[in-house]
Amino acid sequence: MPGWTAFDWSLAFCWTFVVAGLLRSFFFIRSMLTGAPSVPSSPAAVEAMCALADLGPGKTVYDLGSGAGRLLFAAAALGARAVGLELDPFKVVESRLLAWASPDRERITVLWRDFRTADFAEADVVFVYLTAGKMAGLLDLLKGRLKPGALVVSNSFVFPGLKPERTDEANKIYTYRAPLQTRLPKG
Repeated sequence: MPGWTAFDWSLAFCWTFVVAGLLRSFFFIRSMLTGAPSVPSSPAAVEAMCALADLGPGKTVYDLGSGAGRLLFAAAALGARAVGLELDPFKVVESRLLAWASPDRERITVLWRDFRTADFAEADVVFVYLTAGKMAGLLDLLKGRLKPGALVVSNSFVFPGLKPERTDEANKIYTYRAPLQTRLPKG
C-alpha cells in the first residue's frame, strides 16, 4: 500500500498472527466443549476402521469431525467416496488442500458443516470418534437418519445400551448396523 513503512507491514503481519491465533484458540475450545476434540485417529485405528467397514468402490463414507482427513484419504484410496464434515475452518482448509494434492481427490469432499445438521441418507458407512459422554447424544442423532444396513464405525468409544456388531479390541474399534436400536434393560 502507498505510504506504508516496513514498520507498518511488520505490525500488520504481527496482528494477522494474533487474530489467527485467537481464532484458532476459539475453535479449539469450541471443539473441546462439543465433545469432539481434535485428536487424530492413529494409523493403526485408521487401518482397522477401514478394514471393519469393508470399504471399496461404490461405498459412500461420512467422517463426522474429519479433522485433517486421515480417514477420508484412507477410504478414498480404497475406492470409496469419502465425505468429511468438520466444524473447524482451519482443519477444513488443511484437509481440502491435502485432498487437492491427493491422487484420489475426485472421491474426497470436505464440508465446513456441523454434523448435527447433516443429512446421512446416502451414507453406507459413518466414522465417529467422539468422547464417551457424547456417544449417547450421537446415537439419538443417528437413529432414523441412516439408511437400513448402514454401518457406524466408532473409534475408542461405544454407544451406551448397544452391543457392537463387530469389535477390534486391540485398536478399540466398534461397529454398529442401522437401524440403531438400544436394548432395554431386563427386569
